[in-house]
Amino acid sequence: MLKKLILAAIFAFSMQLSFAQHTQVFTHPDKLFHEGKELFNQRKWAASYRNFEEFLKNAEPTKAGMIQEAEYYHACNAYELRQENAQNLLIAYVTEHPYTPYWDRANMMLGMLEYDAKKFDKALNYFRLVDDTHLVRKEQVDYLFARGYANIETNNIPKALDIFKTLKSMNSPHQAAAIYYTGYCEYRLGNFDAALTDLLVAEKHPEFEDIAPYYVAQIYYSKKNFSEMEKRAEMLLKKYPDNINNAEIYRMVGEKAYADGNYPKAIDNLKKYESLFPQVLRNDMYYLGVSYLKTRKPEEAVKYLSQVTVAQDEMSENAYLQLGNAYLALGNKENARLAFEAATQTNFNTQVREEALYNYALTTYETNTAFGESIKAFEQFIREFPNSKKIDKAYDYLSTVYLTSKNYTAAYESISKIKNLTPKLRDTKQYLEYQLGTEAFTAGNFNLAIREFTKAIQTSPNGRYLGDSYYWRGECFYRTRELARSASDFNAFLNTTNAKSNPNYTQAFYALGYSLFGQKKYTESLSWFLKYINEEKNTGSATYADALNRIGDAYFSNRNFVKADEYYGKAMQTNYNGDYALFQSAYMSGINKNYQQKISKLEQLLSKYPNSEYGDDALYEIGRSYVMLENNAKTIETYNRLITNYPNSNFAPKAELETGMVYFNQNDYAKAIPAFKKVISDYPASEEAGTALESLETIYINTNNVDEYLNYAKSLGKKVESGTISRADSIQFVAAERQYIAGNTSEAIRSLNNYLTQYCPGGKFCTLAQYYLADIYYNNDEKLKALDEYNKILNTRGNPYVEEAALRAAEISFDQKDYSASMKYFKRLELVAQSSENKNIARLGVLRTSYFLNNTDETIKIAADIIADPKSTAAMRTEALLNRAKAYIQQNKLSDAIKDLTTMNIDTRTAIGAEAKFLLAESYFNLNRLGDAEKEVLDFAKKGTSHQYYLARAFIVLADVYIQKGDDFQAKQYLLSLQKNYTVQDDVQEMINTRLDGIANRSRVI
Repeated sequence: MLKKLILAAIFAFSMQLSFAQHTQVFTHPDKLFHEGKELFNQRKWAASYRNFEEFLKNAEPTKAGMIQEAEYYHACNAYELRQENAQNLLIAYVTEHPYTPYWDRANMMLGMLEYDAKKFDKALNYFRLVDDTHLVRKEQVDYLFARGYANIETNNIPKALDIFKTLKSMNSPHQAAAIYYTGYCEYRLGNFDAALTDLLVAEKHPEFEDIAPYYVAQIYYSKKNFSEMEKRAEMLLKKYPDNINNAEIYRMVGEKAYADGNYPKAIDNLKKYESLFPQVLRNDMYYLGVSYLKTRKPEEAVKYLSQVTVAQDEMSENAYLQLGNAYLALGNKENARLAFEAATQTNFNTQVREEALYNYALTTYETNTAFGESIKAFEQFIREFPNSKKIDKAYDYLSTVYLTSKNYTAAYESISKIKNLTPKLRDTKQYLEYQLGTEAFTAGNFNLAIREFTKAIQTSPNGRYLGDSYYWRGECFYRTRELARSASDFNAFLNTTNAKSNPNYTQAFYALGYSLFGQKKYTESLSWFLKYINEEKNTGSATYADALNRIGDAYFSNRNFVKADEYYGKAMQTNYNGDYALFQSAYMSGINKNYQQKISKLEQLLSKYPNSEYGDDALYEIGRSYVMLENNAKTIETYNRLITNYPNSNFAPKAELETGMVYFNQNDYAKAIPAFKKVISDYPASEEAGTALESLETIYINTNNVDEYLNYAKSLGKKVESGTISRADSIQFVAAERQYIAGNTSEAIRSLNNYLTQYCPGGKFCTLAQYYLADIYYNNDEKLKALDEYNKILNTRGNPYVEEAALRAAEISFDQKDYSASMKYFKRLELVAQSSENKNIARLGVLRTSYFLNNTDETIKIAADIIADPKSTAAMRTEALLNRAKAYIQQNKLSDAIKDLTTMNIDTRTAIGAEAKFLLAESYFNLNRLGDAEKEVLDFAKKGTSHQYYLARAFIVLADVYIQKGDDFQAKQYLLSLQKNYTVQDDVQEMINTRLDGIANRSRVI
């Protein structure tokens, strides 16, 4: 608002004091006192100040009255001189002399000092202590003016009005100002008629001729007397072209032009208003924005309309609607969607809401939405405006949007509400059920996938997605080991009408072959595998190579070794699983008693595939072949190779035992004894150790050295029992084992613990009893007890259950979030695992636990091993890349992280893919690659995901991109949309609120 600041005049006190003449002779201090008063009356403030200062230093305490009066004059002089100590002297005076006759003048002076310093609140505190009737006329009018103006400055307009009305009636030197400020206060209070009367008088006074007319123009504008307003406006702009108050004139003229539909004139005047008054009123921003939109300048319209939406009111609601229209005119449907959505957050105007809600629904359909907004929007429009002229179009769009939405859950919930489905909608519902099934399948939730595919099959028995649903349900059944049901579904798929045109047609032969193979129906599976390789065009694929091996296996199981060898030979020509085919071919050579050929093939396997998982198998079979050839030297040499290269192999104790048996069969007891003892020392809990001990017993009996045997057995903790006791050991274990097999867990636990107490260590079945006990606890969900038993197994060397014990111990400790322990178990599993599957589990375990332990170096190392291993599955490589990228991010190596993330085949249907997509966008943002970050988020939204948390985090990144670009409005719209559509209560809500608060604090428009 316009104000005219008038500084208060410096007030001089007129002290009309008369003093009697004294005839006596004054002492020196008395003389100082009386001269000081005379000088004060002569307005010689400095000289008077010095006299009173000197007097107060030398005055006798008995002259209390003179001292009090001198203190007053001393303070008054300081006030008149505006000395720094004036306020302190006055405060000290009124504090020490609360009943002084100068109370009102002293507080008035204190108020004036605060008034001069523009501390109006403090000034008023002193003014309220003054009784102005105790002041002389001049003091009174100066005091009233200062108090009235201080009330204006502190926004107490009614009080200021009362004071200036009083002052106006006193015919003082402040008369013109009193009239102006009375009019001004009436204006501020909205009393325009009363204000007009005084301001018309005030504008004739030279002091107010350049300000009062502006208020008069505003009053005419408020009273809708536009002709008078425009006359005043024209006059003022001509007379005072550089007056800052012309901003208000331009504003009023611009607003009137807008109301008249003269948009070019509105823009011209409102822009001039903006140039003079940076904090433009919101409604004028709105008028400018709409005027630009009406004159086909949508880009300028966006600039102004986006600054209007700072409050939840009807103006913002209208501004968002017009902003959406401006973005549509610019071809920016994404931002239009956000604007229309914002307009639907309030409901001040029904017509505006109807248009905004329909446009919002339409733009969600035409753009990338992530949280099912399009379906919800059309549903809401149909529900709120069932009689709209656009209702039929809304229904048409809704039926189409079911098929295009990537948020299948929201779409399915919506279509499930429709009771009577048309054939088209029934097919749509089947499609959604099928998509929900594929989502669950991709996430590894096979039981949920089975339920969704079953719904799809039941919804439309002749529908378009019937065949796909059968196929993928068959895949789910295979993975849950329901092989008969899996085979049934693959057959059903192949019998559907359009099976041959389905992209999974050829793959179904392979899948059906596996389902039958798993049921040991080798002849039936053979025919399907043969059909597969006849149909498959990509003969270089891993699946094709695998099918050749399975054909070989089927022939092998049917003992058709010639055909088996033929297909193993074909498999060896591919780039996949050639080691398996070669091993099987060699094995068949052994069956045919062609041991040299068998040895040759197995040596070829070891040479060609040095990292093959069949390496230990191959060495063992070579050793067995040399046994059959009675080549003892080669047998021992081969077994030593196996023990050296594969010390953790299950074949290692067998190799050591059979080495001893070679010496035993040669009656070379001198070499047999240490060989057998080595078996017992290296693998004490193994079955081979028991056999070795029995063999040693035979040797020592044959050599009549029983005492040495007994001493050796005793050193091992073995009890050399009578046959009756040994039999009791076996009987008690067998009884406990039967309870275990029958599933009588309580009785089994009791019996196994009794056996372990009575016969262990040293009993025949200690390790097996320990394993049974651990297994019972594990399956009873007594995981900590199971972990204790598995640890005992792991601490017993050379037993056959160490691999499973390590696997289960790792799993339990990982689930308990004891990552240090799980890391130890996973590394142990990696050492002892005999199968590729368990080796992969071990490496993935190390990968995951190292991440949770924040051991980034370990994560990077194991990830590199997994990525480099050709036997790693695609899923393993993807997870390894993600975890390595996360480790790089923790190390602030963002470029390396981006390299890994972009290497991944990101599938946003999976949790790993969704997280990777978010991290990629965030990494781009942190490197200030804002364009790339924005592109990734929008692509993420387009692809969609059921893992909504990562998508929500990605939208936070997008908001940060716009904030970084200085586009708070755009950031705000994305944040508000996210706040509405992502309803999970987690850390995303805090992120949204933090950013919205920051945007609100940066807003400059009033």
